[in-house]
Amino acid sequence: MVQFYKKDSTSSEEIEEKRYRNFMLLLYPEWGSYKDLLQDIKGSFKNYAYIKHIPEEEEKKEHVHLILSLDNPRTEKSLAKRLEIDPRFVNHIKSLRGSCRYLVHADNEDKYQYDLTQVIVSNSFKNTYFKSFDDLLSEEEILDNIYGFIKDYKSMDPIHLEIELTKYVCANGFERVFKRYYNTISKAIIFYSRQD
Repeated sequence: MVQFYKKDSTSSEEIEEKRYRNFMLLLYPEWGSYKDLLQDIKGSFKNYAYIKHIPEEEEKKEHVHLILSLDNPRTEKSLAKRLEIDPRFVNHIKSLRGSCRYLVHADNEDKYQYDLTQVIVSNSFKNTYFKSFDDLLSEEEILDNIYGFIKDYKSMDPIHLEIELTKYVCANGFERVFKRYYNTISKAIIFYSRQD
């Protein structure tokens, strides 16, 4: 008879070797290598978002929170080694949505509230990033923004207007509402383009 044994615990070596796709980095602009590090990240990784925070309460100096979302999982140690920073400044993320919201302190009213426009987001990460805030606007407000965009660009021919609108929708994380009301939105594009 074959017996199967359940592992009781995980060793610390196994925990350290766990691989993740999403990381939060803590960087300090005072580091001599800070600018080079940012350039390296921008040139080598496609999915990132970061913001500089002013010091608050127990914090002593300005710092940068940077999210890296990788295609291939890595360990915290290997990412720290690749970026040539101390591993204590690299932490895996349990909730990507929560981390995106943390950049502007969206869920912590006791902290300084940053504007979404202060976050620098790579083009390929914008959709993921802005979806984290889709609860900030009601469905009606999103529709108002979409219809406002159509009115502002009604002089374009309908096909090019729809192309530009699709880019606008994707950049702002409005896809859910756009898909739901696509037929009505398409009719609005045609209606407004005929008004000139």
